Amino acid sequence: MQTFYFDTGVKPENVHNPEFAYAYHKKAGNVIKNGTLQIPFDCDVEEGAALMFLCDNPSLPEASIPGVVVREVFNTTMASKYAYLRGGK
Repeated sequence: MQTFYFDTGVKPENVHNPEFAYAYHKKAGNVIKNGTLQIPFDCDVEEGAALMFLCDNPSLPEASIPGVVVREVFNTTMASKYAYLRGGK
């Protein structure tokens, strides 16, 4: 199992009206890394796998590309159910 971080691109200092909900995100397990809100999730893949994208469909054409694996995501608040990754088994 490996933990990944989905970078939302949201910079808390740019969120106003309402102000960025630090307490909510902390309780949800989300983190601020490199200045942006990031949502952690776990996947059962080998070390070194690289995230391509997340979605709800495990059968997109990319799933048949050699070197691409599709895995269910766990331990997250992400709405997407599957991660497409390169380099994992």
